[in-house]
Amino acid sequence: MNKRDLVGRCGLYCGSCVIYRAERDSPEKQKQLADKWRCPPEKVRCNGCGALTPDSWGYDCKFIICQNKKGYKFCYECPDYETRTCKMFEDLSKSYFEEDGVDMRKNLTTIQQGKIDKWLAFMKKKYTCKFCGKPTMTGAEKCYHCEKKI
Repeated sequence: MNKRDLVGRCGLYCGSCVIYRAERDSPEKQKQLADKWRCPPEKVRCNGCGALTPDSWGYDCKFIICQNKKGYKFCYECPDYETRTCKMFEDLSKSYFEEDGVDMRKNLTTIQQGKIDKWLAFMKKKYTCKFCGKPTMTGAEKCYHCEKKI
């Protein structure tokens, strides 16, 4: 797997996505998500936006569908992003910022500037538990590996 596969096309870091992490780290969490979303556990899987396959969760993402339809790889390429008239992006961006402190616009600006490797290294560190050194999920209040407060 290429680490750049974890660059979310909407500005999120795929490496901290609950689906990505559950598939790799927690069959129990994967089953919980499957139950919540009423799908088989094997559907709760993804390798990141840079490695989507038809059986990936993200393949049906409304952002991916929109970008593919318009011929874009990232949201920042769309005129609606620049004018802040894409309600879908604005709503998601607002919710991630309010709930998790994730600034999708800032992330996309860094990606657009070509600072992808630096951004990926920062994100990996940000979503690594300071206590046990294992990856964490976006929005988590505690590490699901060691149970310590993040």
